[in-house]
Amino acid sequence: MKRISILLLVLSMSLELLAARVTVDMRLDSASMLIGHQNRCYLEVCAAMDAEVDLPVYLQDTIVGGLFILQRSPIDTVDINNGRKRVSVQYLFTSFDADVYFIPPVQVRVDGEDYESNYLTLKVNTYEVDTASMQMFDIKPVEKAPFVLSDYTQVPSLIYGGIALIVLIIALVYTFRKPKSEMAYVAPEILLPPHVVALSDLDRIKEEKLWLQGRYKEFYTQLTDVLRAYMSRRFGFSAMEMTTWEILSMLKNQPEAYAFYQSMKDLLELSDFVKFAKMNPLQEENNRSIRVAYEFVESTREQEPENKETNPENAASAETAEPVMNNLNEQ
Repeated sequence: MKRISILLLVLSMSLELLAARVTVDMRLDSASMLIGHQNRCYLEVCAAMDAEVDLPVYLQDTIVGGLFILQRSPIDTVDINNGRKRVSVQYLFTSFDADVYFIPPVQVRVDGEDYESNYLTLKVNTYEVDTASMQMFDIKPVEKAPFVLSDYTQVPSLIYGGIALIVLIIALVYTFRKPKSEMAYVAPEILLPPHVVALSDLDRIKEEKLWLQGRYKEFYTQLTDVLRAYMSRRFGFSAMEMTTWEILSMLKNQPEAYAFYQSMKDLLELSDFVKFAKMNPLQEENNRSIRVAYEFVESTREQEPENKETNPENAASAETAEPVMNNLNEQ
């Protein structure tokens, strides 16, 4: 009986020590990633159920220099039995510089005492560039300075003021002596539907064929600007000021656009790589991007009532949309 009591006492003390022990662990989804891709960092703290846990807050939106935080998840607390809990948080981040990054230990405060996590190592790889097929260009000539009158003459400021006063007097006399009946009538601006404007802009981009001239950044900038302007008017959110991740989050809540979530995600992420990471996309990717843009606008356009007379601009866009899509598929 005495041995059993001693055993129970030792067991209870072990459980109390286990409950009071604090562990801090930090890990990555992957120890390597491509430049411009996204990765996740997990920070987990295990402590007693009644312990007060304070997790760090990155005020500069960076984990370390070169690793930019895109999103921070809410703090999650889970009961792991034996009087212990696990407090965790996730950081979604990306990087646009190829390098090996050393993430230092994170300091966490539990019941007023500081604890440190393990340190991590992350390798960010870049894309291979075919330098053998790169085209070299000559150095640009020296640009000529613009002509500025004050560089060649020392005209007093009084003369400039006198000239400005004379021009102002002439403008006032002309304005007050002009008959009011001669004022021109300005017709109100006709606001076209968003899909008509978007399809017209896409036709212009398709005709310019910037991607065939190697002007990939300009092509994807114009293409995504047209889609952002269309989504702003069609769905009512400020797509022009949003990041790619924010736009995709809004599209999930649009029933008409949900079917295009994956294709739009591929298009917008490819555009980010071209604009920020100087990626040269394949011809097939360029053709698919313009085709996805047409399909997205055509499939999510606002449907008009059947008894409403057809607008000439809408009818024209509907008649030309199918040949445009067929031409893209043939390319």
